[in-house]
Amino acid sequence: MSYHVCTFYALAPLDEASISDILERLQNWEPGQPALNGMVLVAPDGVNATLAGSAESLNAIEGWLGQRLPLSTIKRSLSPIAPFRRWKVVRRRETVTSGPVGKSNASARHLTPREWHEMMQRPDVLLIDVRNDYEVRLGTFRGALDPKTRSFTEFAEYVAALDVPKDQPILTFCTGGIRCEKAAPYMVEQGFSQVYQLDGGILHYMEQYPDGLFEGECFVFDERVALDRNLQPTVRYRRCPQCGQPGQEPCPDCGRA
Repeated sequence: MSYHVCTFYALAPLDEASISDILERLQNWEPGQPALNGMVLVAPDGVNATLAGSAESLNAIEGWLGQRLPLSTIKRSLSPIAPFRRWKVVRRRETVTSGPVGKSNASARHLTPREWHEMMQRPDVLLIDVRNDYEVRLGTFRGALDPKTRSFTEFAEYVAALDVPKDQPILTFCTGGIRCEKAAPYMVEQGFSQVYQLDGGILHYMEQYPDGLFEGECFVFDERVALDRNLQPTVRYRRCPQCGQPGQEPCPDCGRA
């Protein structure tokens, strides 16, 4: 049996009534067959979700949320294993914990996978991977800079120390796009004039360019651990039972074999 998997987010201010309505409706959602599992984060700044189940159940929940919120590009894939063990809908302070980066009111231009693929090959662009170091270790775009952050909240410190011309074209990317929705505008606010973000993130790019310029595998926050270029669960990596970090044996973080 294959599981349909979808990842999406919606960044839009939600008042208390809207948050309560979304939480109540989703927490009591009828799962259908196969059972709907996954995680939905609901916060004052929007919704962040990765879901797995039947195509019908995913279409229904996307449709219901889409009537209330401006959903991002929805990334779809099939998985032979269950990416999640349960259905979880929780309230958070932010859709993604971002620290100073989340306070920007600026905006940056989105690039489609095709625009991104073409622009990446220009000699004057600077690629920045806004994900954490343990994600970058599994795979990234050719030539991208690794900020070596352990948490997204550290990205502001990286930007403050970034010594490049303010008018250099900068391409930012992450797994599904939500961190770039905060990172790219923050960089614009800090004076960088040509900042772009990959619409839908790495997952959207690999949908359209499985043999493209992304090297390695893409870490995901579920039981699949990482996805290969065909968006299939990794056979190379696992989570360390000791420290929880992804990698191959022995663990690069704690040394456990």
